[in-house]
Amino acid sequence: MRTLFLSVLTVVSMVTMSYAQEINSAKAQSKTELISSKETGNYSFILGNKLTADEVAKNAQYYVHYFTVVYSEKTNEAKITMVTNDEKNRHVVVRFLTACGIQNVIIDGRTISTEEFYINFMK
Repeated sequence: MRTLFLSVLTVVSMVTMSYAQEINSAKAQSKTELISSKETGNYSFILGNKLTADEVAKNAQYYVHYFTVVYSEKTNEAKITMVTNDEKNRHVVVRFLTACGIQNVIIDGRTISTEEFYINFMK
């Protein structure tokens, strides 16, 4: 009986941790699309269903000198277009993601921190 209880508790804990990780994670484009986005200045992120359009707009209003954000609450997709496509402004995109509660970015099924995302794909 004790083994059954511990097994159920372990499964519930793992599901909860997996769900919690998805909540504060954004799904990015593929690696090849991110390389292209670095050149074009157009990015797309799936932010998860916990954010409303109003929350995204509130966070985006602080960064209008760096980029624009068009958010679809239906698909949870934030399309970011850089005003000036340079390293400094791409770093501000990571600040925007953090302001939206994003701590990790999922690329091709692999989860990395926002800082690692900046270093590997935005810098």
